[in-house]
Amino acid sequence: MIGSSSTSTFEQQARPYETLASAPSQVRDTVASLQVAPSQWKTILTFLFGDVIGVLSVLGFVYLGASTFIPAYAPRAYEVGLLVLPGVLLAYAVAGLYQRRFTHPALEMQRIGALTLLMGAVAGGVAYGATGDETGAVLFLAGGGLGAIIMPICRSLFRVVFARADWWGVPAVIVSSGTSGAAILDTLNRWPEIGVRPVALLSDTPGEDDLQVPIRGGYELAPYLARHLGIPYALLAMPSLTHTGRANLLAQYSKFFDHVFVMPDPAGAPALWTTGRSGDGLFGYGVRNVALRPGARLIKRAVDIVGALIGLLLLAPLLAGIALWIRLDAPGAVFYRQERMGREGRIVTILKFRTMYEDADQKLAEILEQDPTLRREYERYHKLQNDPRVTRIGRFLRRYSLDELPQILNVLRGDMSLVGPRAYMPSELEKMNGLARAVLQCPPGMTGLWQVSGRNRLSFSDRVNLDVHYIQNWSLWLDLYLLVRTGPVVFSGDGAS
Repeated sequence: MIGSSSTSTFEQQARPYETLASAPSQVRDTVASLQVAPSQWKTILTFLFGDVIGVLSVLGFVYLGASTFIPAYAPRAYEVGLLVLPGVLLAYAVAGLYQRRFTHPALEMQRIGALTLLMGAVAGGVAYGATGDETGAVLFLAGGGLGAIIMPICRSLFRVVFARADWWGVPAVIVSSGTSGAAILDTLNRWPEIGVRPVALLSDTPGEDDLQVPIRGGYELAPYLARHLGIPYALLAMPSLTHTGRANLLAQYSKFFDHVFVMPDPAGAPALWTTGRSGDGLFGYGVRNVALRPGARLIKRAVDIVGALIGLLLLAPLLAGIALWIRLDAPGAVFYRQERMGREGRIVTILKFRTMYEDADQKLAEILEQDPTLRREYERYHKLQNDPRVTRIGRFLRRYSLDELPQILNVLRGDMSLVGPRAYMPSELEKMNGLARAVLQCPPGMTGLWQVSGRNRLSFSDRVNLDVHYIQNWSLWLDLYLLVRTGPVVFSGDGAS
């Protein structure tokens, strides 16, 4: 660790030395010993491997369908598949999908889905125009439609799985003042699959000692990190800087880094990413409340029904086994019913597997009255990390969110969605900081942005802010991405209570 510079102004601190040899020995030794840049080719290979798995999966489904319904076309489907795999990978490479850069997975999924669908349509049109074979053209169209779903899922899944590896991502230096850098660092560490791997935090203040970043130091380290370690990105978080100061800052750092980004003031922001339009030619970004449009609601509802039916079919044995386990573990009902606020504040009854003893509400009142520490914890998070009301099996179910599986029935009934804001209790309405109207525009979800952003480690106000952020940035691709990210988060038990 290198302590922050004690020079009084940013301009003095940021002024680089002419050469590394002329820098103080502490700076020279630190730069010489650093090996922090993630591997470019390893990151790209994860994209390539995920795409290969995706293409092979699509070809497998198409071959299976052809073998079942039109056996005469099965051998031809296999032969064409030998050309499809390299063709798809080449098209992705030309479209820039194997470049080492950062992007939000939901935006990348949208690009991949649209490109794959277009390739299927073009291939089908060419096949029909060249041979007049309608069946072959339909198979290409079916493959493109199927690939528009499977390919983005595979790419996103590989991002999520490998994102926390030390060698994955694009290395970046955060240059900040005050506590801005810590807030940005927290977001990037929580969302590593965006592709930005912070390797250094340069600030004018010492900051907290538990920040997860390899290098801490003053501004004077920046040019050497860029030159000698090949770090291409700099993220500048200087909310108090004037327009002139910001212009000079960009001019200075663009000499050393290939890409320089000015970050917004992170104070109070639930997340530092957006899937909305990035300015349309203006500084800033735009928000389109797509989630409120009738067409978007219809599509979201259709996806909910299809997804819930498939989930119910696949999970039926597991649901039956959990129900039997609960019955044998502790006396009481299998399901727990609770009133929550649905869309537009309508009261709905949601289902969960029972994870507490029957007299849980009475126990909670007694616990909070007797223990001030637990009372403060409950007031902040509206949950207890080590809740004495929870049964033995209940702890297991909660850790992996298995207690929420019966909410599939709520999704089918229309009370909930597969992805959406948190389902808030009516008693929490006054604690939502005036944001209830914004949050309750959409039905609550079985999973959502808060679920994959820390779960019960987040304060109540953070959950509300994340729900607003989700609604403002909603898209079908964001929902699909959050579903993909939910699996690893749930199976790891991260943030569960």
